[in-house]
Amino acid sequence: MAPRAEAANVQIRIVWKDAFQVVGEKVQVNPIEAAAPSENAFARLWQRFSERTGEIPHSLPGAYGIHLFGAGCKPGSPCDYLAAVQVSRTDQVPDGMEGAAFPAGLYCVVSRKGVIDEIREAYRFYYDEWLPSSAYTSRPGAEFEYYDERYKGNADPESVMDIWFPIQPKDLPLENRVAAVFVHVSDLRRSAEWYSKLFGLPVLKERLNGGPVYWFDFPGTHLILDADTNNRLDPKWKENMEPLFMLPVRDIDEAYQYLNGKAERLFEPERHGSMAYFNFREPEGKALMACWTAQPSSDPEWTGTSPIRPMIGGVFADVKDLQAAARWYTNLLKLPYDEKMASQSIYAVPVTRGAALLLDHNRHLNGDDFTERFLVETHDIQAALAYVQEQGMRLASELRDVPEMAEFALLDPDGNRIVVAEMK
Repeated sequence: MAPRAEAANVQIRIVWKDAFQVVGEKVQVNPIEAAAPSENAFARLWQRFSERTGEIPHSLPGAYGIHLFGAGCKPGSPCDYLAAVQVSRTDQVPDGMEGAAFPAGLYCVVSRKGVIDEIREAYRFYYDEWLPSSAYTSRPGAEFEYYDERYKGNADPESVMDIWFPIQPKDLPLENRVAAVFVHVSDLRRSAEWYSKLFGLPVLKERLNGGPVYWFDFPGTHLILDADTNNRLDPKWKENMEPLFMLPVRDIDEAYQYLNGKAERLFEPERHGSMAYFNFREPEGKALMACWTAQPSSDPEWTGTSPIRPMIGGVFADVKDLQAAARWYTNLLKLPYDEKMASQSIYAVPVTRGAALLLDHNRHLNGDDFTERFLVETHDIQAALAYVQEQGMRLASELRDVPEMAEFALLDPDGNRIVVAEMK
């Protein structure tokens, strides 16, 4: 059990933070220099930077003090420190400043009240007491202070600031990322040609070599067309064992043991050279795949001639009970559960990168007799609609405008429903 946070005048939260970007001014500092925090290099930087924040375009509320640790750097070592504000874009950076982007990730947020000269106690509490006795360990990434309207000044004992520490669960062999989405097809060549045309890509004939799959190794999340020809040769195989998507794992045997009691494991790990995998079933009956590979995927950049971008924007998992499904996925991946999001019709399970994992309650609520497999994006929805019509592709819905996006759906040769969207 972690120590009581009240002892250090702090509160602890475990929070998933989406990717964000900032613009600010950077200096190298020594966190353990003798000067008090109200008088050291951090304070001098903030005094300079606060006079220039009005120069930063596209800024958002709040301010960040970001510790940028190099490879092998340990807490307390000299590091770069960036006084910054969050921005919606980084294409306009004032002279003497720089932009920086940070990936999504899990954090321990230490909220502390008090004067700035007592801040070291919060760091000591986190590193010496809370972290060693918690269910988490540090992960690579920047740690940062966050200041908003609760921070009333360095000398005000009522000032509240948040310190965000990057963490990851201990002993979790799964990664919260959709490594690939599967589309199960009846004619592999026909489907490879159709999806290549959708994205404006050439058909890679070397991937039509007699095997059961054709794949697009898009950044973050791959698209795998699977004819299941080998699976159907196995008398134990059933169609309801076809996986919806793939979760990457760091160790296939650890993952298999980890899922014992958490999900129905459909078969023991199969090993094929530099990869191994097994399928398992989530509580509502959908099959998923856990997969290990010896080498990380290369994720090459694809350039197509279609207005539809060659990447997977989101993967749908239709659910009947959204709250139960959200709790299962977040418990499985040791992520915080968002009660507010679970009261809506779609729950976005946090992912490190790649396609969004979207638990979708809409099909059940609307009584629909179809399911949507995944979402692809475009920068011009009208051009995308005209393109698929010119290619003779079947539309499944008309273009519609909703608060978050403009979208339409189309059907692939096997009737799989794909959403094309322009995000707002």
